[in-house]
Amino acid sequence: MNPSQRIFLVAVVLVLVLPAPAADLRDLGSPAGPGSLAPSLAEFGGDRLILSWIEPVGDGHALMFSVLGSDGFGPARRIARGDDWFVNWADTPGLFVLPGGDWVAHWLVKSGPSTYAYDVVMARSSDEGASWSVPVSPHRDGTPTEHGFVSYFADSPAAVGVTWLDGRLMARAGGEKGAMTLRTGVLEADGRVSAEAVLDERVCDCCQTASAMTAAGPIVVYRDRSEDETRDHYVIRRTADGWSEPERLHEDNWRIGGCPVNGPAVVAQDERVAAAWFTMGGGEPLVRVAVSADGGRSFEPADTLGKGTAVGRVDLAIAPRGFLLSWIDRVDSSGALVVAGYDWKGRRLWQERIGHVDAGRASGFPRLGVLTDCRPVVAWTGRYDDEQRVRVARLVVPEACADARGVDRPGTNP
Repeated sequence: MNPSQRIFLVAVVLVLVLPAPAADLRDLGSPAGPGSLAPSLAEFGGDRLILSWIEPVGDGHALMFSVLGSDGFGPARRIARGDDWFVNWADTPGLFVLPGGDWVAHWLVKSGPSTYAYDVVMARSSDEGASWSVPVSPHRDGTPTEHGFVSYFADSPAAVGVTWLDGRLMARAGGEKGAMTLRTGVLEADGRVSAEAVLDERVCDCCQTASAMTAAGPIVVYRDRSEDETRDHYVIRRTADGWSEPERLHEDNWRIGGCPVNGPAVVAQDERVAAAWFTMGGGEPLVRVAVSADGGRSFEPADTLGKGTAVGRVDLAIAPRGFLLSWIDRVDSSGALVVAGYDWKGRRLWQERIGHVDAGRASGFPRLGVLTDCRPVVAWTGRYDDEQRVRVARLVVPEACADARGVDRPGTNP
């Protein structure tokens, strides 16, 4: 073998063994302060995103927000502050924009000495975050038990539907503990809570809930808990006859004796719905995606990702011709944040690894949004300016822009 052949062979080997380069990630700067965590992203006005987060202030914490537009972030502004909040890597605050223009935000406030005794507290703004209403709670049981893992849907242009995990039955008299329940209610424009309902009387204790509004009505996806500790995901829909009975999203048959703290995500556009979730049914970690063309009455399995390596912590966002999925995958002893694009038939159009993240709790639950047209934005907790804080970046994906312009691309499902 001559020298030129050796050089060629080495080059081929390097191409084969080196990991694929991460996608083009444009750091957007971070309006969040040192020690910040728990980011969320909400669509605003069709061409902007609202980033909200928690950061330490004195002996307490503050819920903050900043609006992201084409010129970058606006000033960081405060929603609320408290010294008695429940601050956690998994059960996090959020912000939701109603079709009528009002904003709704929630955070968690301690209600007793027990670690997981806390309430959901919500406030409303009618002037794009300049001022906020007196806080209210969607639950009124008054028990010092867990209430959290909130998700939203637009019940009307001015009323927001709220879904949460509710532990009131876990504090029964006589020491007999009940199960965690899944409940819902509607926060009206005047601050009243209406349409309260119990959706499921036994669910997983600390997995996130996911809600969305379809053309047929709201849909809720959550991790159930059967008597034999099977913790698969279920779907509930609200119809003209009220809330439906829970139906299993997919028969993963994952039996586990504790909560995996790894909930689902769901998005909807008219009758089209996409759901994503993490499971270890069969003993192998993976992320699943399913789609519905009938408002969630039925789902078809669409994709399976990260077989054997998935950490989970999924999120979804609506894109110009479909939806985006993000999740954490394990790479060696660390983790990687991965984003994929789909059409509404569930065909994977592209997939990109966008960088390393902590596979443990430090990275929290990354959040996904679309700024305008075809510009995916991700937010997570990581190192920034040599400090741990919320990070935000824009993902440059030529395939996503091609899809937005109507160029068909073949699916890449395995």
